[in-house]
Amino acid sequence: TYKLIDEDISSNQIYKIPEKQVVVLNKESKWNRGDVVYAVYPDTTSFYESTVSSAPPSLNGYVMVQFKDDWDANGVTHEKAVLLAHVMKVPTGRR
Repeated sequence: TYKLIDEDISSNQIYKIPEKQVVVLNKESKWNRGDVVYAVYPDTTSFYESTVSSAPPSLNGYVMVQFKDDWDANGVTHEKAVLLAHVMKVPTGRR
């Protein structure tokens, strides 16, 4: 069992997470354009489904993704830069 403390200090929430629900992030950096991944949405601590739009090595530790259902008022989905360390494969059975 893992103990998870909410990043939001005002909530003071502590969660106990079973080991089988924990996903260990690896240092995967060989993403290809079109790969469907989970990436941390900028300025949050949450992973969301996204598609790789531009991949390393030219992005200095970042990968460009387009998040699912993240369109603007004109219906356009813009690329966002995410640290490679904040990108993971979609866990089996989650897609």
